[in-house]
Parts: sequence; structure tokens; C-alpha cells
Amino acid sequence: MSAATVLGDPARLAAVARALPVARANRQALDRLAELAATVVDAPIGIVNLIDSQQHFVGMVGLGEPFATSRTASIDTGFCPLTFFAGRPLYIEDAAEVPTFADHPAHLEFGFHAYAGCPLRDADGQLIGTLCALDTRPHRWRRVDRLALEALANSVINEMALHQDIDRRQRLLDAFSAAPAAIAVTRGPRHVVEYHNPAYQSLFGEVPLEVPAVEAMPELPGELFALMDQVLASGADYRTDAAPVTMTWPGEPCPRERFFDFSYSAIRRTAGDGVDHRGLLVVAVEVTDRVQTRRELERHARRQQLLARASAALNRSLDPGAELQELARAVVPELADLSTVHLLARPVPPGVDPPLPVITDRVAVAGMPGVTLAPRLRGLRWDGDGDPITAAIRQGEPLRQPMPAVETPSWARNTGSADTFRDGLTQVVVAPVIVHGLVVAVVSFLLHHTRPAWSDDDLRALGQIARYAGIALEHGLTYQATRESALVLQRSLLTEPPTVTGLQICARYRPAGRDEVGGDWYDAFQRGPDQLAVVIGDVVGHDITAAAAMGHLSATLRGLALDRDEGPAAILDRLAEINTRLAITPFATLLYANLTRTDGCWTMRWARAGHPPPLLATVAGTQLLAGATGTALVCTQTPRHTESEITLTAGTTLLFYTDGLVERRGTDLADNLSALATRVAAGAHHLIEPLCDDLLADAPTDDDIAVLAIHVC
Repeated sequence: MSAATVLGDPARLAAVARALPVARANRQALDRLAELAATVVDAPIGIVNLIDSQQHFVGMVGLGEPFATSRTASIDTGFCPLTFFAGRPLYIEDAAEVPTFADHPAHLEFGFHAYAGCPLRDADGQLIGTLCALDTRPHRWRRVDRLALEALANSVINEMALHQDIDRRQRLLDAFSAAPAAIAVTRGPRHVVEYHNPAYQSLFGEVPLEVPAVEAMPELPGELFALMDQVLASGADYRTDAAPVTMTWPGEPCPRERFFDFSYSAIRRTAGDGVDHRGLLVVAVEVTDRVQTRRELERHARRQQLLARASAALNRSLDPGAELQELARAVVPELADLSTVHLLARPVPPGVDPPLPVITDRVAVAGMPGVTLAPRLRGLRWDGDGDPITAAIRQGEPLRQPMPAVETPSWARNTGSADTFRDGLTQVVVAPVIVHGLVVAVVSFLLHHTRPAWSDDDLRALGQIARYAGIALEHGLTYQATRESALVLQRSLLTEPPTVTGLQICARYRPAGRDEVGGDWYDAFQRGPDQLAVVIGDVVGHDITAAAAMGHLSATLRGLALDRDEGPAAILDRLAEINTRLAITPFATLLYANLTRTDGCWTMRWARAGHPPPLLATVAGTQLLAGATGTALVCTQTPRHTESEITLTAGTTLLFYTDGLVERRGTDLADNLSALATRVAAGAHHLIEPLCDDLLADAPTDDDIAVLAIHVC
């Protein structure tokens, strides 16, 4: 709703017209209310303002000319209309620092820096004006100031509605009585309790009036009375947030800690050039629920961070041993002083008595400095005589295991962990790690007897970590099984080359990492007594899918080569068509060559499907055989391939390889191929086994590599 609409609303104007006569008839009372508002919030100026087409200062204090006489102002000269139009309290602590207010006439022309204003609504909810306080200096409006000002706004409305002349102090006390905060007023240096509101009485019980505070409430901590002395002496307000107070509260049998936002304000009046501090306004707002909620949220956040760290740690590796060690480390010291993990030799179902003895390997240990770490041992026996491992399996879920305070249990002595319990680690929680419905490991968490016992939230977190471990172990074990299958498949395809009279053949394969599976492969087989087929290829990927595709292509290519007496290009064309129809692999490069012996001389015909060219080394030098072009095998099209032919003389060496030997990040492939040719030319290329070993030793390790060399004798 626009400002003009608000101002001109007939119902609102009618409400202001009804309120103005009442306000003018009670001008002195409203002046006192304006003074009261200014006093409570420690501001020099207070105004009760009714607004129709202009501002009517029906109550005011501290306001100079021209307003002091006219008691009116236009709409655009003050901050009050902004509060009025917003329909909610407005607090400005320094107009010069807020772009919205820096160029307002109230600041530029009249020098007002700070403003606190609350809208006034009559009994029908119509906006009729504002109650405000102003300061010509920057002013920090405290929460207590705002509560009091908003309470006083109700008093202004009541004053006009009830046609009563209530003195300033009583109106303030009425506002305090309605406030949700506990409010008390003391008088003089002995802090005689002059007033307390119902909220204060509800909180602290029956507090007698006209008695010094230390006598009226002897159970309060002494530092609170010291603060009251300090504030009264200095006149400087004091505020503290979430201050703890421990005492026996009304209706409670024993002391309990509660938390409060306290505010101590000196009640003063100007006397000549000095200030006479007459008493204190004490405001207490209980924030125990807020503190407990915040602590609970912080505790929950720490738990979530711990769980996130544990989850991240468990997923850094697919090696089960490394995962379990990371699990042990993740909980120290946040949730435990020591953590161990035992891997079962024979996984068993959870929630039942396991066959005894339970045999485990202690595979992971982590602890705080100064804690004796149990050694990693294999073949530990657990006989079910109260030991935590058997108990965790039998329970099937996290279990708090009682430990003797003095005597070391026999199972600890029998499993090499007696010294650990002599260190005072007597609080134990054990949790089974379950994979595919079987307990595969048990994780133990131990606390020193001086630390607080685990809360229910802690126990839930420990249980969650054990479940994370189960998921991670499941992935790791599955990955290991899958990797082992792929390795077996790959190794079965990388067979030893055949023995062929007149040729020396050497083949090498190196994966990108230890036990990694790759898509590179080589093959050499005889198509007849005087004919040798040579294959080298690279299937995209480094997993069992790539290994399976490699096996499929290799077997298919062997079948095509032995099926018909065709040249290399025709065989690759047929292989490409089969790959397109069966979608064996989305991308693969390979080279296929036939070496044929005729009248004691060898001839090689070859075709390439996007693969690097073979290298020919002779006594005269080396050269890349770049002929026989053709694109890689893909699923979306069936490319055609060409072939080339060369005669191989005695002493010639052929080198076939995959791209891992020549491709390096940030370098040019042509330069790398040239460097390979230079290196082969510089060595004894007829010694093909040392040649292959040297090439692999110096090659990059970020990709798998297959190399096959043939020397014509």
C-alpha cells in the first residue's frame, strides 16, 4: 500500500480525528509519557505524534523551536512518517551511516542522528501515530530500550483511550508489568527493592519490597550485587548475554544452572551540572532454552562434521585395511581416546551366539598420545568369556560393555591388550560392522574413566560410524573381487608369444598402478606355418568392463583372422562392423599385422584403426611406418581401413606399442614419436628384451602400456 493511500484512508483519518481531542485534553500526561520514553531509553527527545495530513506533537520533551511552539510539522520533515508507513518499529542508530536516511531532512536540516519509533494503533487497529525518541548524537538502542519503548507505546494508546492522567512512573511500571522480561527497580546505594514485575516474581519467587536486594534475594550469586554497585557508582549501563546463574530456584529441590541476558541501567536525573544516580533498572530475560538449543545444535554440528570426516576417510581408499585404519583414526579424540578394529576370519550372522572361538585380526589401532596402543596381531582368539568382540556379535548392534575398575579381564591379557586397560580406559563401546548380513568386523571405542560418559547422541554417532564402515567395506570388498576378476581376465589374454623360427618376439605389459586393470593388450599367434598375426590395441577404460571388451575384441579378431585368408584391412573392416552391431566397446584403437615368410624372406602387411604407427629399426636407422590409415573402432559407424606392406630384411626390428608409451601431458605427440625413434636408434635394438624393459622403465606411469617387439634374425 502506498504512502498516499495510507495517509488518505478515510477510516484511518476518522480514527485520528477521534484521538486528537483526547490527546490535546491530556497534553501534560502525554508530555510526561514522551519524557518517560526519552528517560527509559536515555535519549534527550521524546515525542507522542499523531499523524493525519501533518504531524501533531501531542506529547513531547526536549524538542526545540520551531516545533516547541507550533507542536506540528509537515509529513516530510521527520522520521516518524517512515515508521508510520512501515507499520512497525523503526530504529536508526546513526542516520549518517545509513544511505537511506543520510539525506533525510530530519538529519540534514534538524541534525537528528538517532531515532527509535513505534507505531501507535487504536483499539480498532488503525494507525494513528507514533511514539518515538530522538538523539542528536549516534545512539545504540539496546534490546531493553526497544522492549520498553514498545511497551510504552501501548501505554500511550491506553492513556488516550481511557482519558486518564497517569503519572510517568506508574505508566512505566504498568508497561513493565506487561513485559515478558523480568524487571526490577532498586533505590539508593543499598539497592532497596522498590518494584518488581510479575515476570520477576515468577522467576525469583516472593521478593519483599522495601528491603535491600542482598537481603531480599540472598541466594543470588554475590557477583551480581557487585555489578549493581559498579553500575550505580559509574552510571554506565552494563549488559551481559547468556550469563549462567546457579541457585535453588523456587519450587525446585536442588540447585540448577540457568542462563539470562542481564541489563543494569542507572536511573538518573539531571541536577545542575551533575547527575544524581537514584537507582537501578534491572532487566533479566531467561535464555536457558536458547543456550541449550544452541549447545545442542553445536554438539549436533560437531557430530555431523565428525560423521562427514569419517565418511570421507572411509571413502579415500578401496583397500579394506586402509579403510578400517581411517575409521579408527576418525573418532579420536572427539568421541574416543582409543579405537581398534578387529576383522573376523569367518564372518558370522549378527544377533546370535557365534561359533567359538571367534578368530580375528586386529587390523587397525588409533589412540590419544600417552595411551598404550594394542599391537596389530593376527589370529586372536575370543572364547566368549565376557569379551567385547563376542558380545558385539551376539548383540548385533552397538553395545556399551561394562569393564572392571580394578582387575584386568582375562580376555585382555590373552589378546595382548592388558596394558591398554591399565591406562584407565574403562569405558567401552563395541559395534559390529555388517556387510551383506554378516558381521565382518568389530570396532571398539574406549574412553578414559575421567571423561564424561557417552551420551545417547554419542552412541548414535558411534553406531552411524560403524554403519558407514559397513558400507565402505562392502564397496571395498566388492571392488577387490571385481578387480581380481578383471586381473584374471586380463592376464589370461596377455599370453606368451609363440616361438617362430627366424623371429625373436618379446612382449611386455605394465598397468598404470599396482594391480590396476587396463584396456591395453597385445597378441601374437600363428595363422599357418609361415604366417604370424600380430595385434596390439587399447580399449577405453580401466575397469572390468574395459577388460571384458578387450577380451571380446581379442577373441573376435582371432576368429576373423583364422576364418578366412584375408588381408589386415579386410579383417579390421569386419571387426569394425561387428563392433558397431554388438556395441562391444564405445572406443578402441588397434593395429593388426600379418608377417609372412616367402623364400626365406619376411613380408609384413598391416592395417591400423586409429592406433600409433609401428616403428621399424634397421642398421640404416629408424622410421615410423605411418601408412595404412584408418579411424578407431566406435559404435556409431563402420569405418573403412587401408593397409600397407613392407619387406623385412635380416637384422630388422619392429616395435609395436600403445599410446601410454608416447603420450605425455603438455607435450606434442609428434615430438614424442620422434624422440622414441631416436632412442631406439641409439640403442642395441636387436636385443629386444632389454629394449622393451628400458622403454617401460622410463615411460610415464599415469597410463597402462603394452609393448611388443619382433626381431628378424
